[in-house]
Amino acid sequence: MNRPPFSPDIARSARQDLGLSPHQVTEQMNVYGVVVDIPLVHAWEAGEYRPTEEELFALADVLWCRAKDLMGIESPRTLTEHRLVRQFSTDRLARSIGMDTAQYERAEETNSWSGDGQQTSALLRVLDLTLLQLTQATGQPVAPQPVIPRQSRPTWSRDRSR
Repeated sequence: MNRPPFSPDIARSARQDLGLSPHQVTEQMNVYGVVVDIPLVHAWEAGEYRPTEEELFALADVLWCRAKDLMGIESPRTLTEHRLVRQFSTDRLARSIGMDTAQYERAEETNSWSGDGQQTSALLRVLDLTLLQLTQATGQPVAPQPVIPRQSRPTWSRDRSR
């Protein structure tokens, strides 16, 4: 899996602004359940290595900043970046919108959207996107597909024995 974009300078600056040492960052990340060591934090800040998605999310929480800031982007451009700035794993997002994880991952890999009306509505809501932003992120027009509620069956029935 590709690692997310990352700005070593912003991460280092955020850590220093909080007065945290790399050791304190590792301790706090371990509290979040993301095990890292001091050399890894140094490697991130030196630009030698980029954090995984899980590490990026935990680091953003530890440094009290947005994942978007640590990614060094002004605004998300791709489906993947929109997901990352909201700190969703592909699995969690897919479950949230009622889509198979593999299908959602294909959408990110191909940067195209094939979700149905309900999935599209859920994606827009969960990622706080407009239809225009989704269209720009995927490079393809996404036609709004109305969600048609299912008609319920009447609860009464005729007694046909008479």
